[in-house]
Amino acid sequence: MSILEASLAIKDQILNDRHNLHRCPEIGFNLPQTAAYVQKRLAEMGIESQLCGGPIDKQLRDNFVFAGFPDMEASTGVVATIGKGEPCILLRADMDALPMAETPGLVDFTSEVPGMAHMCGHDTHTAMLLGAAKLLKDREDELKGTVKLMFQTGEECGCGSRFMVEHGVLENPHVDAAFAIHVMSNQEVGTLGYTPGITSAAMDTFMIKIKGKGGHTSTPQLCIDPLMIANQLYTTLNLLSCREIDPRETVALSAGKCGGGTAANVIPDTAEIQVAARTFNRDVTNHLTKRIPEIIDHTVKMWRGDYECIPFHTPSTYNDESLCQELKPFLTEIMGEGKVQQVPCMAGTEDFGYIGEKVPAMFVTLGVGGKDAAPMHNPNMVVDEDMLPYGAALHANVAINWLKNNQK
Repeated sequence: MSILEASLAIKDQILNDRHNLHRCPEIGFNLPQTAAYVQKRLAEMGIESQLCGGPIDKQLRDNFVFAGFPDMEASTGVVATIGKGEPCILLRADMDALPMAETPGLVDFTSEVPGMAHMCGHDTHTAMLLGAAKLLKDREDELKGTVKLMFQTGEECGCGSRFMVEHGVLENPHVDAAFAIHVMSNQEVGTLGYTPGITSAAMDTFMIKIKGKGGHTSTPQLCIDPLMIANQLYTTLNLLSCREIDPRETVALSAGKCGGGTAANVIPDTAEIQVAARTFNRDVTNHLTKRIPEIIDHTVKMWRGDYECIPFHTPSTYNDESLCQELKPFLTEIMGEGKVQQVPCMAGTEDFGYIGEKVPAMFVTLGVGGKDAAPMHNPNMVVDEDMLPYGAALHANVAINWLKNNQK
């Protein structure tokens, strides 16, 4: 039986895992129910696992609370290995959901947690990697090395993989290559996309809390208006990309959150603005990360305000070109001729980049919808579940054949 045939044979279990995870979404780093479910399922397959993470530094916790996340005391990533010896390839799936609701009645296994839902497909990623774990465990004697399974927290925070790298996910055993899949609801079903080199944008986020002096709107001269300062910042920062960056470069700079105050006749004491810059060229990234703090500082102080600013950085994800060439035949074996396509790099950001900074890596997108379908992070996002066994088979086939090619 081929890998794909074996994966199709366990489709019901893969879908059941997906549905169970979808009903109980968790956000951020601390995913105790999700981690427990993954460890339980691995144990049922005879695979030992362990948590990778631990207590989160108080400053980092406070920063994420400032960003709108709940207080997260610990990270609960899960790591497991199948096989033994060298070399070692890592397969990664992210597990965290989004702080948003899905449209009621969209699926019959809807989220049971108010205000949280798997609208980025991470439930499918986890289910596919659990399916791959079953396929690989059944073929453990054939493996020419070790497969490390990485079930990651905090991808939507932009640094969940970094946290797991810092806690040793790439060691014991040392990882020599890495592979990850992300489903895409508005990519044609049955296609697989990849981009050699830079495959996703870097993202630099600046969360700014402006401190002014509140009062009655009839006496603005006695106040320091933080909303006006936020408005000035919004306008000035948006000029950066069209006045200081080469027009041939791609920059997406947006303020996704801006506001403050309680009533039309009250100038508030504080306001908040959160700005994110997505870039591909590292020189552009470096320029913006130097200039944005300068503009924040000068603009706020020009209007006599004060501020707190918390920056976050997520690097570009980089696909090793040699690894892409090596893995493409194994991907084509599962997807079929003409279905594995080189595509433009994503404007979105993916924190698998922290893995790619350390070891050769390949990140691919699996089409589970179509160009007119609701995109990721949309309350109407749906997935063609017929593709999930293909995702599991892709993971397994890549691992088996890469180990065979690189056995020591």
